[in-house]
Amino acid sequence: MNRSYIIIGIVFVCTAVFCYGLIPSASLKYFWKRRSRKRVKEGKAGRRLYLTFDDGPSRAYTGQLLCLLKQYQIKASFFVVAKFARENADLIEWMKEEGHLVGIHSVQHKNALFRGRRFVYKDLGESARTLENMGCHVRYYRPPWGHLNLWTLLFIRNRQLRLILWDVMANDWSGRETAESIREKILNRVFPGAVLCLHDGRGTNGAPQRTIDALRESIPVLIERGYSFERMDAYEY
Repeated sequence: MNRSYIIIGIVFVCTAVFCYGLIPSASLKYFWKRRSRKRVKEGKAGRRLYLTFDDGPSRAYTGQLLCLLKQYQIKASFFVVAKFARENADLIEWMKEEGHLVGIHSVQHKNALFRGRRFVYKDLGESARTLENMGCHVRYYRPPWGHLNLWTLLFIRNRQLRLILWDVMANDWSGRETAESIREKILNRVFPGAVLCLHDGRGTNGAPQRTIDALRESIPVLIERGYSFERMDAYEY
C-alpha cells in the first residue's frame, strides 16, 4: 500500500510539473509557429521581417548594433534584462532616440519555468518598473528561453503585456557558431513575416560580436531580396 501511494504521489507531482510549466511553454511556442505559418499561407505576412534582440544592453556590443541598424534605417525590438538596463541607461536612451521598441526580458535572465508566484510577480514587476522609470512604455515581454508558467500567463495578462516569442533562431549565443554560420542560418531560415531572435548581450566567448558581424553581411542580402524591417508593435496578430 505504501508503495502504491508513493507511485501515485510521483505521478501527481510529474503531472503537476508538466501542467504548471512545461505544457504552457511548449504549447505557446507551438501555437506561435502555427500562427506564423497561417499568416504566410493567407498572404498576411508581406515581405516584412522583425529583428529582435535579447539579453542586452551590453556596453561592448549594443552600441555597435545600434550604429549598424541606423546605417540601414532599420527599426528593431530590444528585449532587455533590467539589471543590464540599469547599468547602461544611456544605451536605453539611445534605443529610444533611434526609434526602437524596448521590451522586458526579466531582471537577471533567470528561468521562470518552475518558479513560484512570488518570483514571477517580482520579476515582471521590477522589470517593468525599471524600464518605465527610464521613460519606456512597457507593453511587450519575452521570457528567457521562452520558458514560463501559469503564474506568468496570469501576471502578463494583468499587466496587459503582450507575449513575444520567435520564428527564427540562429543559435548565435553558442561558442560553436561563427559569423559565417550565423549569417547562413539567418539567410536560410527567414521567411515572410518571420520574427528573428538574436542577441546583443551575454552568450559564449563574445558571441554578440559574431552576431553583429553576421548582420553586416546578411542585412544587405535581405534588403536585396525585397524584405523590409518592422518593430514588433507593427506585427499583425
